[in-house]
Amino acid sequence: MALAKAVSYTENQLRPKTKVLIAGFTAPVKEAASYAADAFSVLLVNSGRLTVVERSPEVMRVLNQEADYQYSGAVSDDSIQSIGQKTGAEAVITGSVSGSGDRYRVSVKLTGVRSGEILGHWNTAIQTDTVLNALLTGTRPPEGKPRWIAEPLSARAKYEPGGNTSEWYYDVGISNKTASEQLARTRARQNIQQVTAENIASEMKARIDVTTLSLFRSSTVEDAEFRVEAAITNSIKTTVPRYETLEWYIETGRTDGKDWYTAYALVRFPRKDIIGMVEKLDPERVADSLIRQFPPEEAAAADPAAKDDFVREMMEVRSYALEGIRNLQTEH
Repeated sequence: MALAKAVSYTENQLRPKTKVLIAGFTAPVKEAASYAADAFSVLLVNSGRLTVVERSPEVMRVLNQEADYQYSGAVSDDSIQSIGQKTGAEAVITGSVSGSGDRYRVSVKLTGVRSGEILGHWNTAIQTDTVLNALLTGTRPPEGKPRWIAEPLSARAKYEPGGNTSEWYYDVGISNKTASEQLARTRARQNIQQVTAENIASEMKARIDVTTLSLFRSSTVEDAEFRVEAAITNSIKTTVPRYETLEWYIETGRTDGKDWYTAYALVRFPRKDIIGMVEKLDPERVADSLIRQFPPEEAAAADPAAKDDFVREMMEVRSYALEGIRNLQTEH
């Protein structure tokens, strides 16, 4: 799910059909790095919105000359420009999976080849699951895990029997590890509202250029984007409509002598209800919610003109999101 969101962010940051090269991912172990890079590549290629350049033997020779790359998958700025010149790529994508214990993050960085400028930097906290734990410990992930768990939202519709996608919007709920299967299913149901709101908010947030809005001059880009996404999520999640559960997938394991379960639920909503929900999103209310997230001294100094600029941008982003949700029916 995190990699699918990273792909969505990448596509939103770059022009359609931009030539990109996925240089690689870093991770605590090589298996996890390879898995992340391969899964990210599959999602990006299948989406078709960007042009993915193949890592040729010549490119791999350049990469393998770097001790950092051989050790961890990290790529220097000089190599990024050299690789771009050899492949015709306009941007190079690098990523990482970092953390320990139950705390991990996925990060993706987009670097322009010609200028060396960072075109985008995205990261999110992730919940460890059986697949990640298996990769980190060198064991094999479970067989038969449904593909819909990791699919981007626009691709899940193909799992609808008969391929009729005109009426439906799809999302996935997930539970934390719980003591019983019944409790895992309950928590997955409770999570659906939050996940759906976060998925829509993430795609909308990626369209807002916080670097051009004076409202965020005192914040880092990452902090500003986090606040925007939280404000949009909170505005959406109370209005998520009723849904129909299509399929369950249950993982189980044993830790410290105790059994646990994780539940995934694939659900669908009537598209007209999702469209109505986004239409009701009030940019003015989102802006007020956002300002309340600032420290008191920053909130008090918020320029009304800057707020108006944010509201106008939010209105444009809301229109773009509505267009995307409506047009999903034509993609399959």
